[in-house]
Amino acid sequence: MKTHTVASLAKSIDHSLLNPVLTDQAMVEGIEIAKKYKVGSVCIKPYFISMAAEILKGSGVAVGGVIGFPHGGHTTSIKFLEAQQAIHDGATELDMVVNIGKVLSGDWEFVETDL
Repeated sequence: MKTHTVASLAKSIDHSLLNPVLTDQAMVEGIEIAKKYKVGSVCIKPYFISMAAEILKGSGVAVGGVIGFPHGGHTTSIKFLEAQQAIHDGATELDMVVNIGKVLSGDWEFVETDL
């Protein structure tokens, strides 16, 4: 039986700061909490990626950006640009939302191309 430590458990956490009503101050506080507990990553809104990357620099906590959030309805070209911008701003992980309507429709060719 594998024994987990607090540190190993923390590294498995993706600390999401995606609530639409979070203020910039609340985002900073959330990032600082992630840094303090050395979680695996912070999943952050696109406009705040560069700030998160700066705060987390050298901490070992990855910065994840959301693409096509929250419903995946963006066009593929916009998701591509959003991904490029997120990487440019310091994201090392991307969390892309698939087009939910296309999944429910079973249009797997579209979903595969979109990804």
